Amino acid sequence: MTTTPRAPAGLAARGRRLWKEIHEKVTLDPAQLVILEEACRTADRLDRLDAILRGEGSEWLSLRLGADGADVTVVLSGPLAEARQQQTVLKQLLVTLRLPDEATGAKPQHRGSRGAYAPKGSGGNVTAIDRARSSRGA
Repeated sequence: MTTTPRAPAGLAARGRRLWKEIHEKVTLDPAQLVILEEACRTADRLDRLDAILRGEGSEWLSLRLGADGADVTVVLSGPLAEARQQQTVLKQLLVTLRLPDEATGAKPQHRGSRGAYAPKGSGGNVTAIDRARSSRGA
């Protein structure tokens, strides 16, 4: 393989490690480089969220005093939900790279977009909406 391109500015340890490890195994085209950069940033975000969830930050919980000083409101932020969402994003970004299997060298199947499916010709399935439209004469 070629030399590892310099990691994008601002990546933390986990992001730089992911950048280096992938570049050691494959050569990426420009579109894949953009996806990998976002995957690296997402990996770093997950580390920051994990630190918050382990109590290493003040973002997990805060207390707000009422105007009279007697009322206290406990405010929980959403790092757990955000971590789950970021994990999903990281998985999707890495799958999009279609990296070859280490054992076989085969790339995963390209699935394309998952938009609306086209009708199946004249003898295809009729959907409930199609039946409703035809019964109304639409």
